Parts: sequence; C-alpha cells; structure tokens
Amino acid sequence: MTLLSLASKQIWPHILTVQHFQPTRLVLLHSDDITESKQPAQRLKKFFDRQGAISQGSTSLELLSSTDFDSIEKNLDALTANRTWNLGECILNITGGNKLMATAAFRWAARRGVRTCYLERGSTLTEFTFQDGNVLTHMQKLDGHLTNELDPVALLRCQVDASEVEREGESLTLTTQAQQLDEATFFKQATSGVDATRWLTISGSADADQKEGDGLEFTTAAILLKLGVRRVQRSLRLKVKSAIGVGTRLPHAELDLLFTWGGRLWIVDCKDRKAPESLAERFKRELRGQNLSAQAEQLLERIKKELSIGQTKVMKEDLLAIREAGGIQGQVLCVRKTEPSEEVAQFARHNHIPIIPKSRLVEDLRAQLFPNAKPDSAQLQDLANAFKR
Repeated sequence: MTLLSLASKQIWPHILTVQHFQPTRLVLLHSDDITESKQPAQRLKKFFDRQGAISQGSTSLELLSSTDFDSIEKNLDALTANRTWNLGECILNITGGNKLMATAAFRWAARRGVRTCYLERGSTLTEFTFQDGNVLTHMQKLDGHLTNELDPVALLRCQVDASEVEREGESLTLTTQAQQLDEATFFKQATSGVDATRWLTISGSADADQKEGDGLEFTTAAILLKLGVRRVQRSLRLKVKSAIGVGTRLPHAELDLLFTWGGRLWIVDCKDRKAPESLAERFKRELRGQNLSAQAEQLLERIKKELSIGQTKVMKEDLLAIREAGGIQGQVLCVRKTEPSEEVAQFARHNHIPIIPKSRLVEDLRAQLFPNAKPDSAQLQDLANAFKR
C-alpha cells in the first residue's frame, strides 16, 4: 500500500493514519510554503525514518502547487505515472494542505478511482471510495492507542516549529517489581507519601538539586505508568529555536511531565504547595484583631487577586506549550495540592483543563485516560453518597 498524504503543520493526521493503515510507502505532498508545509513535511520524514513505523527510506517528499488547481492534478498524474504503483493500492489522505490542494487532490482521486480519507478532530476517519460515478462514504473511529508506544520527545520534536528541545529531561518507566505489584497495593502506597522513585527506572538527567514538588511529579508519573502509559518524560525544557549566527537561547518553558496516550500528546503541570492566594487569606487571619485601615484591607485583597492571576498565567503558559508541542490533539492536566480559587477553576473549565487534586490522583487520572470506562462499584457508591449529600 502507498499512502499519499497532504502535509501541514499538524502531525497527528499523518501519525495516526500511518499507524492505522501500516503502508509500505509514504509520500508526503507539500507546498513551497516553508512554515506551513515544507518544513513540517521534512520533520515528519525524519520522524518516520527514525521511529520504524515505515522502513527507513520508504518515506519521500513531493512538491505540489498550493495555488494552481489544474497543476495539482497534473503533478499527481506525473507522480503516479513515474512509479510502478497500482492506483488501486493507493490511499490519498487529504487532511492536510490548504483547501485548494485538498479539493484538487480529491477531484483527482475521484477521476482515478483512488481511495481517499480525511481525519476529523477526535480521530474519526472518513473514507471515500468511488464506484460508477458515485461517492461511497465510510466512517470509523481510529484507535488512538496505536500510538502509545511512540516516543513522546520524538513526537514533540516533530510538531514544534518555533521552539526546540533544550533538555530532554528524565525518561521514566516502571520497574519489573512495580509492574508485578497488584494495583490496589500499588495505588494505596503511592498515595500514602511513599517515595515513588522506588518503582521507577530513570534514565537521562534533570536538575541536580531536588525541588519542592519533585515528589508529586514522580508519584503522578508512577500512577500514570501503572494505569498503562508506556513512558513518561519528566523535566523537559524548550527554548526558542536559534537562528544562524544567533547566540545560545535560554529555556522559555519547562514541562513537568510529558507522555503519549490515546493518539495525543499530554502535558502535566504539578504544584505540590498551597495556592499562593491562600497565603494572603492566612496573613489576613493572622492580622485579625489588628485595627487595619480600609486601605490595608484593600491592599490585601489586591495582593490576593494578583496571586490568583498568577495561577491563571501558569495555565496560559501550559496552553501555549501544548498547542505548540501537541497541536490540536494536545491535552493539559494540572495536578494541585489544594483546590484553586473560583477564578482559576473557571478559567480552567473554559479552556478544558482538568484540575486534579492530589487527594484524588488515582481516580481522576484514571478518568482522564479512560473517559468511556464504566465506573466500578466503589465509584458508583461514591457518586451515590455525593448525591445524598
């Protein structure tokens, strides 16, 4: 099978379709737009050559016009005529490219009887076949878990454009002993404050000095791995891509945890301390009995509000990081020691960022990884109790 795929900045339509169809050859069709098409196609080729989903040397790049409708069809005719491919064994993926490229490529496929596909957000694959002048449509949900084994750092490098990896950080996997430990015992110990590094095989390097919050990162990673994630990358740093002749750039983002799951890239931001705005509340309580002026009261409220804004700023930075690193398929999770303020919680809900309290790490991480799983009897009882309250 030969997969012809229109390249664009989003990598997941290519990653998922390659994992699904398992083609013998991949042809990445790109325009001369360097940022939107050519460089993303080059990064994809490098990714596939190195990752082994397709045998090395079986991925090629081909230039298509992005502005001339007839030229696109002629380019595709010339491309297939110069090969010994059977068009009946070709699939055209029109998810990428601009609308003109996709429309012209679709018309070419309809005229030549080439099977065509389009991947919707949410991993729904629509396939088109052509028979007696009719277009037959078939839809199916792709299994995103086909990509679980892929290297999250390699996927990130393939997606990012304006940034590059300054430090890969640590690669975390479960030890054999941890894999053999039953879930109930593992999760009970993990959430009771036990040092989670005992269950982890750690390679690579992060900061030499331990930081507040490292323990929560290791615990969260261990739980994710026990739930089925293959590998978690910790303390990875990004920097602005250096131009030729420009000096070394400083890191602009540090990702606490990064992993691949269900056909997307996930970032987890961990904070194992009280919300900063709660410090202002505590300070205010300590000053009770003191005759605070109205100005002092207003100043404390202003400090509280500024600290709360700082929490939403962290989430905004996470959103920017995942939109660059994970594309439209990216997902951010925030793990917190304490409940956020209503303003922070509202911002998170609006941007579809789950906030997971430290006290519910196992339950909420499981719910994120397996959103369609039926709740067990204990979860149903918890829901019933909550309803009664």
